[in-house]
Amino acid sequence: MDRPRGRPREAVLDAERITDAAYAVLRRDGARGLTMRAIAARLGVAPSALYHHVPSRAAVLAAVQERFAAGLDTSGFGTLPLREALARWAWSYLRRLREHPELVPVIVEVPLAQTPHTSLMYQRVIAGYAAAGWPEESIIASMSVLETYIFGAALDSPSPDDVYAPRSSAQEPLLARTYAAFAASVDDLGERPGDALFRLGVESIITGLYSVWGSGRGWATVQPPRHPGE
Repeated sequence: MDRPRGRPREAVLDAERITDAAYAVLRRDGARGLTMRAIAARLGVAPSALYHHVPSRAAVLAAVQERFAAGLDTSGFGTLPLREALARWAWSYLRRLREHPELVPVIVEVPLAQTPHTSLMYQRVIAGYAAAGWPEESIIASMSVLETYIFGAALDSPSPDDVYAPRSSAQEPLLARTYAAFAASVDDLGERPGDALFRLGVESIITGLYSVWGSGRGWATVQPPRHPGE
């Protein structure tokens, strides 16, 4: 029997469709639920069909990471002062993670050696620090501190705007006063509380890191406190 002419009715299975399906499974089931069987079920194929296009679950996770990193804004590095470039990168990171908070465990799980495009993204950030004269021993640490804060802010994003509102002004007068002052100041900024807090956090982290490494003391500034009795 002759094969029908024209394009097939079903889209041909490829790495892009597998990555699309992986995103969908991650959103529904999280990183633990991302299995080759779950991806295959999403696509309506046998799990063995996936291995013609991707060698393993680890390769799927790497593809997910690569697609995510491609959407991060590194355009400020080399064109803007480091503080502004970092803020631009951080905001693009937060927005992407707000769309896909389920990707946080994936990002921290996938080794950088398996993701060349993600590695290139980090190299651009690192080059920005280096061009600004930061000590080489400070760069990975400083980038990682900021990235860790971004992860936390993304996971906190679903919190309601009034999460700190007290039950009763009479029962909790100090909380009520401080919350009212905070809410009023954020309202003056014209931002949602989460955005205002993120802006403050990024600025504070960058300023603090400048203080640590600009002081010349470096790691000595951040030695852990001694425990009582030591």
